[in-house]
Amino acid sequence: MSYLDTITEEIKLTEHINLITSNGLKYLSIAHPKATASISLFGAHLLSFTPTNSAPVIWMSDDAIFNGVKAIRGGVPICWPWFGPAKESPTVQPLAKTQEYPSHGFARNSHWQLLSSQSNDDSCLIRLQLTDSPESKRLWPHSFNLIAEFIISDTLTINLTTYNTGNDNFDYSSALHSYFQISHPDAVSVDGLDQSTQTPRTLTGEVDIVCENPSATIALHDEQLQHTINIENEGNNVMVVWNPWESGAKAFADMPDDGYKTMFCLEPTIIGKKAVTVTAGHSHTLTTTLSVTPR
Repeated sequence: MSYLDTITEEIKLTEHINLITSNGLKYLSIAHPKATASISLFGAHLLSFTPTNSAPVIWMSDDAIFNGVKAIRGGVPICWPWFGPAKESPTVQPLAKTQEYPSHGFARNSHWQLLSSQSNDDSCLIRLQLTDSPESKRLWPHSFNLIAEFIISDTLTINLTTYNTGNDNFDYSSALHSYFQISHPDAVSVDGLDQSTQTPRTLTGEVDIVCENPSATIALHDEQLQHTINIENEGNNVMVVWNPWESGAKAFADMPDDGYKTMFCLEPTIIGKKAVTVTAGHSHTLTTTLSVTPR
């Protein structure tokens, strides 16, 4: 993949985790008997996850840009502390809505700190941290400590915990903007997007919807790959379902024109109108756990 084109340094952190520097950016490469994965410290961005003897679970654009400035197309971007355009988010200060603020917040465009990494025969545990700074307070005037925790085994868990380290309460919205690898749109269906209707949803064209009554577990079935990706979520209040289809893919410089055929976004999300309030000294966690079962 392009982010490993020029490796200038590789440090072994544990038996299963290496810290790689490539083109000036840092990545964690995980090679465990139960799964392989990779994480960019830019954005605390999961780039890949493949359980042993399984097809890849996570989709990454072949044209993704890894320059430490632009958000990476594919993987699991972290949208925080707002989701969607800043001007439409009630969690953004009114003044910010008159200026050019990044869509989906600033966490996915920030360089994170590696807090810890450990591994054993069962799993790998990685924790990354982002804290407030003068630049973040220009965009969002709150004190915070944001921890992204990745537990990698034959399953993958991402815990995104928002700590309010200031003296005032704040509201935030967020998403784990998961891009899933699929074989072909005709081969997939989804269960659990709305608890009131358990009818599978199929992918037949451009889709960008908010499902406001999702089950705790979403099932993405792929008949061609003969497996189901199970997506268990906590801390979200909606699921966002997205595929840009042909016209949308062509509009993205960092996605192949046919990229829409092999990706499907199912995103545990906290939307602005249902923003979470974190009181001073407290925290809130958004979690997704991914597993694969054969069909």
